Amino acid sequence: MFLIFNTIIDIKARDNFTNVIAPRITFENKYSVLSLEDEIPDITDFTHLLVTGSELSASQGSEWDEKIISVINSFLQAGKPILGICHGHQMVARAIAGNHVCRRSSKPEFGWKKMKITNNRIFENVTQPIFIESRYDEVFILDERFEIIASNEQLQIQAFQLKNMPVWGVQFHPEMLLEDGNKMVERHLCQYPDDRKYYSNEMKDENQIKANLNIFRNFLNS
Repeated sequence: MFLIFNTIIDIKARDNFTNVIAPRITFENKYSVLSLEDEIPDITDFTHLLVTGSELSASQGSEWDEKIISVINSFLQAGKPILGICHGHQMVARAIAGNHVCRRSSKPEFGWKKMKITNNRIFENVTQPIFIESRYDEVFILDERFEIIASNEQLQIQAFQLKNMPVWGVQFHPEMLLEDGNKMVERHLCQYPDDRKYYSNEMKDENQIKANLNIFRNFLNS
C-alpha cells in the first residue's frame, strides 16, 4: 500500500490533493493518506512513501519538522521507496543530509519551467520535461551520496536520487496538470502580488504536461 503524507496546511488545497490528485497519481493502487495532525501509523504494510508539497518552509523550519522527518526516516531505515515533492523534496534532503542543505532562494520561482533531466528511471517516458514551480526555498548543496537528476537555469538541484536507493526528491510539481498548476500559482500570486515579477511560462505545448504523471507510475514500479 502507498502512503501519501499530505503536509498541505490550507484545508481546501489539502482536500483537493487527497480527493482529486491522489487517485490520479496512484493508478488504482491502494493508498492511505496521512495528514500532519494524524497519529503516525505502523509502516509495516506500506510499500512506498510520497511526501507532498506544503506552504511550510524547509529553510526556516516549522513545528512539524520533527514529525515529517520521523516518517521519512522510518521508510529510509526500512529501505522502502520515497518520493518528495517541492517541500517534501527539501525535507527528504534534510532527513538524509541535515538542515544545512536547504536555504531561502535569492530568487523565488513560479510558473511552468523547462527542465534538463538525466537518464534516470524516475523520468522514463517523460520526453519533454516541463513542470509547474511554486517555491521560495531550495536544496542548494548535496554530498556524494546523491545524484542530481534534474536542473534548470535557475537552480542546479531540481531533482535528486539517493544513489543506489529508490529515494527521490523533485523540486517541481509533477502531480499538477495544466488546470491544477495554473490554479495553484494564480492563487499564490493573488495572495502575494509582488511575486508576479518572478513568474514565467516556458510551456509551448500543454500536451507535454500529461506525460509528467509517468513519474508516479515509475515510482510505484520501483
